[in-house]
Amino acid sequence: MLAILGGCAIILPLVGMGTRVSWGQLPQLLATPSAQAALWLSIRTCLVSTAICVVLGVPLALLLSRSWPGVRLARVLAVLPMTMPPVVAGIALLSTLGNKGILGAQLREWGFPIAFSTTAVVIAQVFVSMPYLVVTLEAALRSRDERAETTARSLGAGPWRVLGQITLPLAAPALARGTALALGRSLGEFGATIAFAGSKEGVTRTMPLAIYLEREKDTATSLALAAVLIGLSFVIVGATNIDWGRVATHLLPRHRLQEHQDHDTAASEPRGAQVSTQGRGERTSESPRGGGRGQDLQVAFELPQRDVVVDLEVEAGRTTALVGPNGSGKSTVCSVVAGLLDAENGQVVLGGRVLDGPGGFVRAGRRQVALLSQEPGVFTHMSVLGNVVFALRCQGVSRAEATRRARAELAAVGADHLASRPGGALSGGQAARVALARALATGPRLLVLDEPMAALDVTARQEMRRLVARRCAEEGLTLLLVTHDVLDLTALAEDVVVLERGRVVEQGPTARVLSAPRSDFVARLTGTAALTGVVDGEAEAPGLRLPSGRVIHGRPYEGPTEDGTPARSGQGRQEDQSEVLRPGAPGIALVPPDAVALYREAPHGSPRNVLTGRVTGLERSGALVSVRLELEEGQRLSAAVTAGAVAELGITEGREICCVIKAVQVRIVARRG
Repeated sequence: MLAILGGCAIILPLVGMGTRVSWGQLPQLLATPSAQAALWLSIRTCLVSTAICVVLGVPLALLLSRSWPGVRLARVLAVLPMTMPPVVAGIALLSTLGNKGILGAQLREWGFPIAFSTTAVVIAQVFVSMPYLVVTLEAALRSRDERAETTARSLGAGPWRVLGQITLPLAAPALARGTALALGRSLGEFGATIAFAGSKEGVTRTMPLAIYLEREKDTATSLALAAVLIGLSFVIVGATNIDWGRVATHLLPRHRLQEHQDHDTAASEPRGAQVSTQGRGERTSESPRGGGRGQDLQVAFELPQRDVVVDLEVEAGRTTALVGPNGSGKSTVCSVVAGLLDAENGQVVLGGRVLDGPGGFVRAGRRQVALLSQEPGVFTHMSVLGNVVFALRCQGVSRAEATRRARAELAAVGADHLASRPGGALSGGQAARVALARALATGPRLLVLDEPMAALDVTARQEMRRLVARRCAEEGLTLLLVTHDVLDLTALAEDVVVLERGRVVEQGPTARVLSAPRSDFVARLTGTAALTGVVDGEAEAPGLRLPSGRVIHGRPYEGPTEDGTPARSGQGRQEDQSEVLRPGAPGIALVPPDAVALYREAPHGSPRNVLTGRVTGLERSGALVSVRLELEEGQRLSAAVTAGAVAELGITEGREICCVIKAVQVRIVARRG
């Protein structure tokens, strides 16, 4: 009801005025010399003033959208003319630019009088209307998602390219709306104009002034001019609410639409495969692989404000995964490597070239480092082909060559049929492919993936893994991968680096880290329970004494050798054996879910590890049920059993149940730190 009343408050006055207009005599009334002079003067001055508002208002909105000392006061001053009575605005302009104003007097002496001229009309319109554009655009810029700009910078775009091709195009709806409001306000400006410019026919008498003057002597003409003014305002503002893209689609000739469809169909046929093969061959000639173009990476830095201290290396042509809980510093490492953050008190070296350090700073996009984040960052205002062309243009490639190489890269990732599709009309898997093609188009030596598959469904994630593995193998790239998915580790990573609280707590070949995790995070990631205590027993048959005094018996860890292959007895890493074999030292018992069997009562026989635990939760895990158990405070493990076993044993949350842990499957390792 309130909404209806609000609408009536706006519409009814317009309807009332419409009933007074002599619509049949409208052309005759508008044909008078005074009406035509006012009409054309308003149109000319409004167009000029709106152009000035755009030229001056856009930079001002950009400035006000940033954070700097005094910006809040500046925003208030920018909005002030919107709240100022129009006559007061005219007096302020007259005091400044009038014949006796602080600036106007000097301008008059130089032969440039301002007041009571057409120029004064334009200035008055700019003064009262530009705040509408500034406020509208500034609000949009301040609330914008900056990820698109970050993506552009990571591709090598400079500030002006980011502004002209990313920021402003994405803010185009707000710019259009602000421009329309400024134009409409200029068209309706009255008070400031009459106070500063006067009312001289053909010189300063705009439509609002003509309506005011005709109101007393010729009501019909004033109503006719008012109707035209409202009509123009309706057209101006209404134009910003039209989906021009959809209109263009409907207006596009049928044969043009058929051409686009034929292009998309052809792109998905075998001819596209030929393009792909040709493109890869051409890339080979531009970047000879030899042993692969990937290069060694050394990263060592400290960021006190984020409490991150990292020192790690990635071998050329290998894949190293960064894992750790949220907030551990993984994305910070990626940003430092890509050049989006400065490596304070450290350096980043790629293939012997210092990218960040005392010797200088190479900005993002010039490092031969490609970054893909969880959000693909496909530019929604560009086509798929335009996205990839943009990356190449940032590298200084000519438009024709960029287009050719972009099509080849899209074909290489199986996305050539999407070339003409808008970036905002892609599925998650399609966007990931396009983002990968765009990143690889720049010819990187190092590919950084910051959880790019986290938002994909299972099928798309599998396809993306295969695609990344294939392209990295073809290009011989060095890959730095951030992930929380153990499948990513097993399918892609050769080495693993574990971060916790901004520090490296574990690193080594993937097989060794996953088989004997020394961190709680990796243990949870692999489903392995990590019980903590002190080492007990002999070196050959160690155990782990829990805080309650109960002992978990197991075997010493004999993990993979340095190359990741399984070790033979006695072939494990010496540093691991020596630590495990020290009685009384802090230790960890690694218990996989399949090592735990559940019983109502303690069974008879030879099991050495028989403990009582309390059920804390049940969760479906494929064909099995994962039963979470707590042995004592802070000591938790899980068991994988069938649904039938859960029903037979009557397993429910809170119930005490007997746990038998196979000693042969328990691995005892030292706890670091």
